[in-house]
Amino acid sequence: MTGESHRHFHDEVTGLKERLLQRSSQAQEAVHRAVNSVLRRDVELGAEVVADDHKIDAFKVEIEDNVTNLLALHQPMARDLRLLLATLKISNDLERVADLATNIAEDVVFLVEGKTIKHRSEQPPA
Repeated sequence: MTGESHRHFHDEVTGLKERLLQRSSQAQEAVHRAVNSVLRRDVELGAEVVADDHKIDAFKVEIEDNVTNLLALHQPMARDLRLLLATLKISNDLERVADLATNIAEDVVFLVEGKTIKHRSEQPPA
């Protein structure tokens, strides 16, 4: 990589790390809000968690696109390559955490209405 290309690559990676930290905070907040919605039996708060799930889903796609572009354009080696691959894994895990928070929040409706919550494996596929 040339000096300019190297600097551009590292600026992109720095931005990627910053966005990953922001999204991890959002996933953590989603879990916190989902648990609070259950404890308070707050259907509105649960609905907010469900509505916000798409943000982290969209972020996963954005990260995958950014990492793919960085891999294709800069062909990183060693530490940089491991960092990009770890970023993909973390992004996937954050999306899963947000999905689980959404599952928790969706169950608030069952609790408020007095219905029995079925284990996810007992529910028919959507």
